[in-house]
Amino acid sequence: MDMRVMGRVEILHDGVARGIQGRTQRALLSLLVLRLRAWTPASRIVEALWPDEWSERVTTRLHVQIHRLRKQLGHGVLLSSPNGYRLDLNRSSVDAWRFEQSARTALAEDMPDHDLETLRCLEAAAAQWGGEPFPDVDLPDTADWQAELSGLHTRIRERCAEFHLEFGDGNTALRLLTRLTHEHPENEHAQVLRISALQQTGHDAELPGAFAEAHRALDELGLDPSSDLLYTHRTLARNREDEIRSDLAVIDPAGDLTPRNEDAADPTMRGSVLRRELAYVLMAKGRHNEALSLLERLEALHSGLGHENLCAILLQDMVTVMALTGDLRRALRLLGEASRLDQRTTGTDAMLRIIRALVLTHMSRLHRAEESLRAAGEATGPKARQVMWWRTRSQIDRRSGRCHDAVVGALTAWTIARQDAAEADVGPILLDVACSMRDDGDAECFDWYRTALRFAHEGVRLPLAASAHASLAKAQLMWGRPKTAIVHSRAGLELAQWSGCWLFAGKAAARLAEAEERMGDTSSALRHRHESQSFYRRIDFPVPFPYRTGASPGADARLTCEPAAPGD
Repeated sequence: MDMRVMGRVEILHDGVARGIQGRTQRALLSLLVLRLRAWTPASRIVEALWPDEWSERVTTRLHVQIHRLRKQLGHGVLLSSPNGYRLDLNRSSVDAWRFEQSARTALAEDMPDHDLETLRCLEAAAAQWGGEPFPDVDLPDTADWQAELSGLHTRIRERCAEFHLEFGDGNTALRLLTRLTHEHPENEHAQVLRISALQQTGHDAELPGAFAEAHRALDELGLDPSSDLLYTHRTLARNREDEIRSDLAVIDPAGDLTPRNEDAADPTMRGSVLRRELAYVLMAKGRHNEALSLLERLEALHSGLGHENLCAILLQDMVTVMALTGDLRRALRLLGEASRLDQRTTGTDAMLRIIRALVLTHMSRLHRAEESLRAAGEATGPKARQVMWWRTRSQIDRRSGRCHDAVVGALTAWTIARQDAAEADVGPILLDVACSMRDDGDAECFDWYRTALRFAHEGVRLPLAASAHASLAKAQLMWGRPKTAIVHSRAGLELAQWSGCWLFAGKAAARLAEAEERMGDTSSALRHRHESQSFYRRIDFPVPFPYRTGASPGADARLTCEPAAPGD
């Protein structure tokens, strides 16, 4: 026999439901369910059901109610003794107890974080929710359990939404959070998550309304928005692209303002400064062609004016775009051109050498990367140069197998960047720290990945999000979670393809192939390996993992690394 006390109070005999008639009968059964398999004294039942009555008649009424309930439950279920009454049922027979056990297991601290299996456990617990516990039952004891079970249900839904956001499935998270915030508008954590989901799914126009709705609900309760909600609103509601275009419409509507010199403080340079910033905003959104076209026009303008130092900086910006798309060979050629310009100017030589070292590192030409970083000198000068130096140092160490040194370098870059947060781009640094800790075998990397992903999605940094998902997939594989690795690989692949980041697409497809192979899906793994190869060829990128297969695709297909070239 099973028993339901969530959504409705009823008994199931051989799958056939029979409702419990009468408010007193439902209250009596709820009280016994709450104290399942424990003796409940008659005096306690009387006090709960008839708190204002003390007479011999109350005892008689209790006996009548017990008799009626015993008939509905069947023989041997409702037991009596001098100690009182109890139900002879296991907790697994009652839906509320099953839900509580499942929910507490799913929310336990020892459940692996960032893992698809944990999400499945949370979803299984959520599926056992049958509605409000003990409906139409007004008892002090059951009221406490009602609140406890409802709180567990809310936490389960919040955690499910957090996982979906982390896995890049913003649409599912938005559906969960929209319903949750409608039911509990005072839940600020859910409101913050919903704003993140709106941003991740491109519903920017709904952000002001979402915040206003949350603010109004809190105001009706006499509460002020927390710092988390205010910070999220400031971060997500801001659209720098619109602000820049609005300023340009006033300063230089025709786009033909000619700067008098290279000084950024000169009013005539304002249009160029804003357009360069706009290029970076477009780049972050994955609109690389627009960003590159804008930078090329600016470089042509300043080249015609003889501003060689600024041209070198603009070429450096173009290298950044090409690094995101994965066109690293072309990036090296542009760096050579920028260096030739820099020989006749001052101020950018060290940074160009550091960037060159970083590009060479991504191409696995570690010996040449070391030489370029050595030529750049020590990590001194402006904060931006110091950050880039330590980032490059960390990545060279990580790819050379010096994982602990890589963590130190990445954390040093993070520390310097935090001192000047207005100037530093902390997103890639968060990812550097996560990757370094991952390769050093430190499970703390998952917290850094989560922060990097949230930063990327909240700022609509599609290339950064694509790279983070692909990199996190590798971490999940290292921790033996191929199912979760598949989720992150697919999210990274989708974002990379959408934003034209073919290098990240190649990496995500390679991770997906490895995860599928571990799951035994060799045919799909081989298909994604070929897809990864095609992405690398598309940008003329040196294939990082050449592979050979047998005469036909099958279980023997494996990645095999070729020997590195001398010095690399």
